[in-house]
Amino acid sequence: MLFSAPLLALESLDDAALAETLGQAGVTISVTPPAGGISFSTVIHDSDAAIDGAIVIGRPLALADHIATSINTGGNPITILLDATGDVDTVTAGNQASLGINITIPAGTIINTGTLSAAQSNGPGVAISNQTGVIINNMTITLPGTTVLDMTLGNEVATTGQMMRITTNMTSGLSVSNFAIRDANAVDANGAAIRADTIAVTNAGAANLNVDAKVDVVPTGLQTTLTQFGSATTGVDIRMTNLRMGDTTTSTMGNLNILGLNMNGSVLRLYGH
Repeated sequence: MLFSAPLLALESLDDAALAETLGQAGVTISVTPPAGGISFSTVIHDSDAAIDGAIVIGRPLALADHIATSINTGGNPITILLDATGDVDTVTAGNQASLGINITIPAGTIINTGTLSAAQSNGPGVAISNQTGVIINNMTITLPGTTVLDMTLGNEVATTGQMMRITTNMTSGLSVSNFAIRDANAVDANGAAIRADTIAVTNAGAANLNVDAKVDVVPTGLQTTLTQFGSATTGVDIRMTNLRMGDTTTSTMGNLNILGLNMNGSVLRLYGH
């Protein structure tokens, strides 16, 4: 099927052509990770004027105490839908063709962020060196609700469109465990650090978490608009349990609650410097 004649001839495929070739209007791709999930490490090479550095997430050098990023869906598939349309925008005159991509991440997905450290970059494709100890511990993020990412490529709706839109309703909210920013003298994951056992994010005064974010690439960087982060009117509550300053044996300072943090409408921009 992957080598059908239209694909080999590089002909354009609209939904009608896809229906003829694949038996349906659009394409569905189902990806089921293995039982242990998928894992990887990431190296971001920072080009400085002197000696280049690198931000390292994971364990590309297989050093002890460093942990790779992993994603485990519990055996449930990640679903990707591809659909072409001849006119995505009924407002603007004429036809604006577009490719829609819908990615659904199943409820119960567990993400291990991987440990964060720094190193000397020796250029892309070359092994890093002089890697530091762990700066931020691996954290476990649980996605209790289904998360949906919609992408619109080629053309967008003129009045309300965006390149990507992320929406989710997380039952019982977002949970992060094992948060710790280590001191340079910490010898392992239990050493001196700013730490909390769990961080929970929910709608203000409620149990679930609603997120609606729009993402666009603009001339000045990658721009994310938080249309809704938590309650549409009162934002989110953030609860940290067993806040500690020190190693895991030091006494807890108690729990910390940040209530009614309203970031709705905030714009985040990611760019180089």
